[in-house]
Amino acid sequence: MRFGFKIFLLLILVQCRVDAPKDNIFDPKSLLGGSASVLFGILDGTDIKITTRYLESDYPTFVKTEYLDLDLSEPISDLFSKSDFQISNPYQNDLILRDVYPLSNKRLRVLFSVSSRSEWRDPLVITITRPKDLKEFVFLGKQLTFRFPYPKYYGSISEAKGYITTTKLLDGKVLLVGGVNPSGNTVPTVEIWNPDTGVSELLPQLNQNLMGLSVCRFNSGKVVVSGGKLKVGKPTIDSDISDRIYLIDPIQKTVDELPFVMQKRRHGHVMVCLNNGDLLVSGGQFKVGDDPSAIANDHEYISLSQYTSTIIGGASDFSIGIHFHSAEYDEINSRVLYFGGRDRQDQYALFSNKVFSIDTNSFSVQMLSGVLPTGRANVTYVKMPNSEYVLFGGSIRDATGTKAIESWNEKNGTTSSLGFTSRFKNGSGIVQFSNEQVFYTGGVDTYYKSGILELYDHFERKNFIVDTMMLPRSEHSAIQTSKGIAIFGDSASLDTRVEIYGKD
Repeated sequence: MRFGFKIFLLLILVQCRVDAPKDNIFDPKSLLGGSASVLFGILDGTDIKITTRYLESDYPTFVKTEYLDLDLSEPISDLFSKSDFQISNPYQNDLILRDVYPLSNKRLRVLFSVSSRSEWRDPLVITITRPKDLKEFVFLGKQLTFRFPYPKYYGSISEAKGYITTTKLLDGKVLLVGGVNPSGNTVPTVEIWNPDTGVSELLPQLNQNLMGLSVCRFNSGKVVVSGGKLKVGKPTIDSDISDRIYLIDPIQKTVDELPFVMQKRRHGHVMVCLNNGDLLVSGGQFKVGDDPSAIANDHEYISLSQYTSTIIGGASDFSIGIHFHSAEYDEINSRVLYFGGRDRQDQYALFSNKVFSIDTNSFSVQMLSGVLPTGRANVTYVKMPNSEYVLFGGSIRDATGTKAIESWNEKNGTTSSLGFTSRFKNGSGIVQFSNEQVFYTGGVDTYYKSGILELYDHFERKNFIVDTMMLPRSEHSAIQTSKGIAIFGDSASLDTRVEIYGKD
C-alpha cells in the first residue's frame, strides 16, 4: 500500500511536468513549483536550511560591510547565482545586488552596493528562490527579513537635566536619580520612566540635590544610591561630597534615606549590591583636593540589616587611590572586577590600564593578568558571548575622550586593540544593543556636541557610523529598553523629550 502511494505521487509529479513544460516546477513563487517541491521531498529529498549569523535583535551591518554571508545545510553553494536573489520594495535602488559566490561548498557570500540608507523604516526582505539546477534536495525558498532601528521621539522625563544616575529595573522601566539642570544646579528628583507608555512618574525626592551618585540594584528589585556631589565642578568644601545612602523601592514608590552614613564621603566611587543583601563600596573622592590624598584606595562594607558601615582595610586596599572606575559583580565567582579609573583630579593623574579583582569572601584584592593598551577613567565595559570584556570610551586626561576599543581576555591573560570610534567621544552614552553589538550615542567631539550614532560589531571587529540622533547630546543617558535604546538628558538643553532608537 505504501509503495502504491509513492507511485501515485510520482505520477502526479510527472503530470505536473507535462502540463507546464516551460515552468520551473521548483519555483516556490508558483503553486505548481511549491507542490512539486513538496512531493519531490516526500519521495527522496532532504530539506535545505539557509541561515545567517544575525539574530532578530541584531543590527544587520551588511549595509556597511556590503556583504552578507549565508550558511547552507548541504554542500550546494555553487548552484546559487545572483538571479536566485531579490531585494524587496522599496529598497531595490538602495541596496543593489552585485554578486553571489561560494566561500566554500556550504557557505555563500552575497555582495551588495549601498547607494542610500535613509528612512529604512519598513522591513528589508531578501528573497532566495530555488536554483534551476538544484534537483536532489528540497528547497521551497527562503526569505530573510531585517529591521533597521531608527530614531524618534517617544515620551519625556519630568524636567530638563543631564548627568543623571540611571539603572534599569526588573520590570524593564528606567529609574532616574538626581542630575544637573540647564541652570547648572543639581536636582533631588527621583522618577521612573516607562518605555511602554513614554510617561515618567515622580517618586519622593532625595533630601539633597545631587549628581554623580553610585547605584546598584538587588535581585529583589530594590535599588540603592549613595554619595555623589551637591554641585557641579570641583568640591570647595568637604561637605560638597555626600556620605548619604538612599534605599528606593520601585514597587512601593518609596525613597528612604537610611539612618546612618558611609564612613567616608564619596564621589566617583562604585557600589555593588551583594547577593547577601549588603553593599560593597570602593574608592572615590572623599575630600577637597587635586592630589592623590583626596582619593580613597579602600573598600567599605555596608550592612543594610545592621545599619553599620566598616572600612575593610588591609589586603583589600588598592595600591593607589582610585575613582571614576567601573565595576562588575561576578556572583558566580564571588568577586568584583574593576576596570579603569584615575588616582587624582589634576593634569598629573595616573589613569589605570589594569584589571583588579576583590574576593567577596576574603576581601583580598589582586591585579589580574593582562595590561590594556590605554589607561582611562569612566570606561564602559561589555562582556561578550565569548567571555571577552570589551572596553569603550572614557577619558584619558581632563575633558579629553578616547577613541580606543580594546578587549581583555581573562582566560588567556591577554589584551587586544579592536580599533577606534570615528571621533573622540567624551560623555557618550554607551549601551549594549545585542549579544555582540554596542552603540555609542552622542558625546562631545572635541569642541562640539555630537549627534552621531556609532555601532561596534564584535563579530566583524569593526566600528561603523550608522545613523544620526534626533538631537545632539552630551552628559546624557542611554539604556536598552523594550522599545529600543532610550536616550535622554543633557545638562545644557531645555528639551525633556526621550529619544528612542528602535525598530517599532
